[in-house]
Amino acid sequence: MDSLRRVQIFGGLSDTELISIANLCEIWRLVAGHVIFREGDFGNQVFIIHEGSVQVSIQTRDNAGKSTEAVINTLYAGQSFGELVLLDGATRSATVTTAVPCVLLVIRERDFAALCEANPRIGYRVMHHLACDLAYKLRSSNLLLRGNIRWRQNELAGNRPSEVGSLS
Repeated sequence: MDSLRRVQIFGGLSDTELISIANLCEIWRLVAGHVIFREGDFGNQVFIIHEGSVQVSIQTRDNAGKSTEAVINTLYAGQSFGELVLLDGATRSATVTTAVPCVLLVIRERDFAALCEANPRIGYRVMHHLACDLAYKLRSSNLLLRGNIRWRQNELAGNRPSEVGSLS
């Protein structure tokens, strides 16, 4: 239960509520380098890292147009991933791979939905925390996108980084 208490999306839940969530969890033990899911996969599970770390990556294109995978984040014990399945049930937005051997707690979406039907306070608290987390990620993505657009505009205009802002 201490693992669940440290998870941001479960913040503010009582011990009784955390026990209800713990009862839904499956335990997965995975070796390093295991692909948990790929970008574009359908999914119905939320994952909580109990031990270890995972890398989150997305498909991008290099300047030549070749598809390549870029690591965008590393997550550690106490963090969760795959939460978007609780909101829209759409395909996975990134690939997640174990960086080291991991122990994950896994909750199926339909089990969590049933728990929230029976206990709306759990659903409200989790959705509130998800909304806050998504707002943070959206703001961070916007900052990265703005920086990339500015860099690309200078690149397309023929300016090298050393020329940007010069008074010549």
